[in-house]
Amino acid sequence: MVVPVLHGLSVDRFGVGEGAAHAFMAVNLLGAVGVVLLLAILKRRSPPSQLLPIAAVVSMILLALMSVAPSWPVMLALRCIEGGADLILLAIPLRMISLAGGESQYGARMGVAFTVLMVALACGAMLGAIVGSASAGSVLLAGSVTSGVLFVLACWLRRFVRATPRSPDDEPKRCPLIPSEWFGALMLAMDRGLAALVSVTLPILLASGFDIGPVTLGMALGGMFMALAVFAIPVGRLADAMGGGRVRVAATAVCSTGIAGLGLLAWFPAIVVLPPCLLVYGAGAAGLMPSAFTSSVRQNASTLVFSSLQAAGQLGYAVGIGLGAAVVAAAALPPQEILPRIFPIAAIAFLVANLATVAGLQAMSRRVQGA
Repeated sequence: MVVPVLHGLSVDRFGVGEGAAHAFMAVNLLGAVGVVLLLAILKRRSPPSQLLPIAAVVSMILLALMSVAPSWPVMLALRCIEGGADLILLAIPLRMISLAGGESQYGARMGVAFTVLMVALACGAMLGAIVGSASAGSVLLAGSVTSGVLFVLACWLRRFVRATPRSPDDEPKRCPLIPSEWFGALMLAMDRGLAALVSVTLPILLASGFDIGPVTLGMALGGMFMALAVFAIPVGRLADAMGGGRVRVAATAVCSTGIAGLGLLAWFPAIVVLPPCLLVYGAGAAGLMPSAFTSSVRQNASTLVFSSLQAAGQLGYAVGIGLGAAVVAAAALPPQEILPRIFPIAAIAFLVANLATVAGLQAMSRRVQGA
């Protein structure tokens, strides 16, 4: 819900610059890393059936407090802690879905998870644009109410969470991730880094220099999320049939094409360029998460592993936001000139980095099979 009104929650409300406004979407990384460390310490002493409702309550309280935060530093501090609750609310359901069937349909299940997530994000973007059109702070209260609903659901469905099969002990003891999962973590970090540019830097620059209102932006982002939702399940099935590496390469190419197309904003109106480019990006990005999991992540990995993977994604998101903020702050150019340059460059870098990662993963797999 925050994205369509991020400019209003930061620049308009507290008077910070467009570059500093990126911090709201990046600082939750610290909370996510803190939770991963806490899970590593607690190990199995706090089961998911307890962690899930606790995380929902914490998120509900912190979002309500953010709506009345008196200053920008207080806002960031609350957002930082809330990032840890977000991590738990995402990692535990993803692990439950991963364990809900056989390995032959692993990609399809993760595609379903991604579809549900993207539909929720689409609804959130549209609802946030509508709710926040009068007062940007209203989206935080709406988010608090949503977290309250999650708390009720977590308590009501607690027996299903408790029935999730236990995972084997993480090996080696010093790190829960096996070698292939480091590649998966890198993939998720890159995906989220690019998503940060699309969901944070793009809206801020559009609001600042292209006179795109929150409702128009919310609808465009909602269409992107719906494209992600529509293609996630079919692409997940393709990953099961063809292998995650091949699907990853194809999805990256489509995704990068949509992002590079945003460079056309230098010559055409935003209302003409934005929707089709975001739709193409969404169609390609639909294959990123299912292919990352099927190509590199164990189906029966533990909650700590899934949390670590999500933390890697948060790290990539923070890095993407940091790069976007640095470019905006250092370029000293109007948004109309920055935006058409930064996204084609980001698309090329994303494509090259993914090709190198997939090649490295496949080379490692061949060495392991040869051994």
